[in-house]
Amino acid sequence: MAALSVLAAQSFFMPEISMAADGNDSAAITDDIRRGSVSWDVSMYGFGATENTLPFWAVTNRHGIFPDTHGGLLLGRADLKYTAKPALDIYSGLSLAGSYSGGGVAGMVDELYFGIGWKNLRLDIGMKDRSQDLFHGLSLTGGDMIMTGNSRNFPGYNLSTFFINVPGTKGIFAFKANFADYRMIDDRYAQGAMLHNQALSFKFAVHRRVDIILALEVWSQWAGVLPPSGSRTEPLHQPCSFKDYLRVIFGQGGGSDATKSDQINALGNHLGRELIRVDWKADDFTMIFQHDIPFEDGSGMGMQNFPDGVNTISFSFKDRDRWVTDLIYEFVFTKWQSGKSHDRPAHEDELQKNPDKLYYVIGGNDNYFNNGEYRSGWTYYGRTIGLPLITPVAPDADGIVLGVNNNRLTAHHFGIGGKIARVLPYKFMATYSRNFGTYSRPFGKRLDQVSLALETTLPRLGKNVPLSLSLGLYGDFGELYPDNFGLTLRLSWSGNTKF
Repeated sequence: MAALSVLAAQSFFMPEISMAADGNDSAAITDDIRRGSVSWDVSMYGFGATENTLPFWAVTNRHGIFPDTHGGLLLGRADLKYTAKPALDIYSGLSLAGSYSGGGVAGMVDELYFGIGWKNLRLDIGMKDRSQDLFHGLSLTGGDMIMTGNSRNFPGYNLSTFFINVPGTKGIFAFKANFADYRMIDDRYAQGAMLHNQALSFKFAVHRRVDIILALEVWSQWAGVLPPSGSRTEPLHQPCSFKDYLRVIFGQGGGSDATKSDQINALGNHLGRELIRVDWKADDFTMIFQHDIPFEDGSGMGMQNFPDGVNTISFSFKDRDRWVTDLIYEFVFTKWQSGKSHDRPAHEDELQKNPDKLYYVIGGNDNYFNNGEYRSGWTYYGRTIGLPLITPVAPDADGIVLGVNNNRLTAHHFGIGGKIARVLPYKFMATYSRNFGTYSRPFGKRLDQVSLALETTLPRLGKNVPLSLSLGLYGDFGELYPDNFGLTLRLSWSGNTKF
């Protein structure tokens, strides 16, 4: 299986120092001069709110390093890149964070990676952010509803390509691929679970201004140790041999040492998305429309769950000093999930033909981001990995999150960014959602929610002054989260040295 490994939102408060942002950066070096650079950023944050927790947009899509309550954060990062002929990039990075919140102090490694790129190929090793920010920090998902940049980074490796033109098609047809393996190192129901990712995207240049992109992305949780449960009094080690790894890659059922569910279905927990995207490149702006479709099983892959997904339309202007440089609207719908029931009782005529088969699978109740075997689901360090409107369950007494409690919802999201008086950068986001819980545990009533964000970065005192000050204002109003107003301040020192 395969998929598109792309792009998630960054905010003004979490600037990404990119090592190689897209396929255009992979062109061969045309001179004989080897180039190197070191970029760094040290930022101090202070944040508070009228409630004990911070508002939704104050903590969402920030790589899981912002605490939920008021306090402070120190974040430092450095990235090194060295480019040599012929078209060889070597890069590495380190990002550390320390926070004070709720009377406690916590530290973490955000990124620690080494990478090498040659022409259109790239290999990343360690903990490196997979998000890229297709929509300039204004999107709910950044362009990928399964991997949004809302949670912390996984340790592992990622082998990927940029778009590669197919020979003989005159640049009309191109593809890119992704193959990765990670380990989930948080405290979770399946301790030490492994995570496999494979991706394939196709791009069709149907016009000099219009590209169509089709993509499939698959993530698979497997291996790990399940705790005692029910009649099982001992921990259960999930299959983890190389043969089992091949079963995960090809979506095959487990062997005799797998659980009954994994023998009947596919070994491990498989989820992902299908993407349809259109890029229109006008003289003054680029418009993107995409339909991002989640799946949890075969019914979702067969689009039985239509119209579920995130629908996005965005405009990005080439003049980056305008009052308005970027606009985005997203409509989210995840209520259908291929229907309410996963299976149904056998009909009378079916029982006569096969008395032992009491139920037939019809493929509904996809139950996004939840799983029966890997009960922490699509969460990591207590944050949803994908679409952040799908909310995780509160940690239990052992600090373990057992999946999500709200995956049936509709939402409208609007974002606008630019520069006030062509000088002062800003972005504004407004999200309205209607939340219904899950099919198996619906909320007692529909919960409506509005979340707002306004962020800006003040101009530097001078070109030679490396300090900048950023401000964020946030609000929650509704029934899913408490009515809340929050404030974030950031003082940053950054720079770049070439050698």
